[in-house]
Amino acid sequence: MSRAKTVRICALTLLVVVLVVAMVSAICGRGPWYDEFFTHYVTRPCQGLSSLWPVWLGDNHPPLFYFLTWATNFLGDSFVQRRTVNLAFFVIGGAAVLLLYRTRPAFRSLAIPYGIALASYLPAIDRVSELRSNFLAYVAAAVAVAALSELARPNQSPRSLRALVFLTLALAVALSVHLAATMIVGAVGAAFGLRLLLMRDWRGTRELAVAGTIAAAPFVGIMALQLGAIAQNTQNFWVPAGLDGARWAIENEIVANLAANWPLTVTGVTGLAILGMRVLRDRRLSDQASLAVTLGVGIVLAIVVLVAAHLQRPFVIDRYLVSLHAPMAMLLATGVVTVVECVAGSVAVAIDLLMVAGALFAIHANLQRTLARPSWNGTGAAIARIVANCPGTIVHVAMSWNEPVREMPPIENRAVFPYAYNWVARSYGFGLAPPASKEIAKGCPTVFWAEHLAGQHPTTEIVRGRLRQMGFAVHSGHLERIGDGWIYVVPSPLTSES
Repeated sequence: MSRAKTVRICALTLLVVVLVVAMVSAICGRGPWYDEFFTHYVTRPCQGLSSLWPVWLGDNHPPLFYFLTWATNFLGDSFVQRRTVNLAFFVIGGAAVLLLYRTRPAFRSLAIPYGIALASYLPAIDRVSELRSNFLAYVAAAVAVAALSELARPNQSPRSLRALVFLTLALAVALSVHLAATMIVGAVGAAFGLRLLLMRDWRGTRELAVAGTIAAAPFVGIMALQLGAIAQNTQNFWVPAGLDGARWAIENEIVANLAANWPLTVTGVTGLAILGMRVLRDRRLSDQASLAVTLGVGIVLAIVVLVAAHLQRPFVIDRYLVSLHAPMAMLLATGVVTVVECVAGSVAVAIDLLMVAGALFAIHANLQRTLARPSWNGTGAAIARIVANCPGTIVHVAMSWNEPVREMPPIENRAVFPYAYNWVARSYGFGLAPPASKEIAKGCPTVFWAEHLAGQHPTTEIVRGRLRQMGFAVHSGHLERIGDGWIYVVPSPLTSES
């Protein structure tokens, strides 16, 4: 084995180890947030599939992730244990891309910068740390884009049945995780189909059409059952409407992508510029340039579809755009390969090392950002400290502030809030007053607790006034904002605190 190859393998091994350690740290270190409580509630092990399936069909997302989460309840009941299902997705997705690497020599040069790019992006850490479908969408899109880039190349020798099955399965999963992922991967797949048509690869066009049709069948079947519920649920949705909302979300995601790993981005953009100059000089598209154009068209088409859908039913936010990173990563990878092919071997190794270093810095920054995200642990821990100092403290849940979300469909929102408050209270070892109670503690503070209120910023006077309207004998207190929630602490009547 050459020295250059040894150095490259060691660097990539280090990157994988650091990435896995960061993933585990994020899973263990991040506190739960409301959407995770929703997932936990609708996949709880005490409920059978027959009772949960109608609940999943009434939600705004395809039920694949809910089913996989429910089926892996054996992992444990805590959020840390349940989130480890994402590590399984990571291993399976990584094995799928590795299989392409080992069996398709043409893909090998793309695979390394593609993997480095995907490891650098925020979703690799941020979304693995949550019990939601976003990380599965990230991994599924990564595998689907890799499969399209390699297995949907024009004018290949006849594709094996195994290759077509691989492509079909990759597309089927990516199309059935999340509606935004369906739009993004579907648009990229359409761009690859258009490429085959323009290249007059009729056999390849037929094969991709068959694979795409089979892959889309589960999603189409599920949508036939879900579409009515989704349309009803999103008539008054919480995502900001209008073109600006979608535009800023998409633009911010693209900027974050390009800024994640500067050595990779600069190298990739340089390579794409070289490809562009070659096309102008030769007046023809090389295979690499053709792939780059196809990915670019797919990204643009995906953005158009996302914006068009958003203008009908607002839904475009950052965490729904995780699948957009895969085609962007592959586009930059084509540029990196172009540069590497133009330089000496030692320079190519240096480029790889710089990209790996960029990824390591990105992983560190992404981990810190993930661990700093607000969660229900902030208010829960604060209340636990108060109760520990004075065990007679009474804790009331101020759930009236959650009514805007509780009233939103699906109907399970009404049950998830009490489920979440009770879960956190049990985790931190304090009890909650009965919902109808108006009791104020005599020798200890009384705490009013509200969570998941990112868009609400009530003042102390507003909170006190509403509590008095609700029948609580509250005359003074201190409001403390913690993350996306707050606690209002009423001192004991036996103290002189105001």
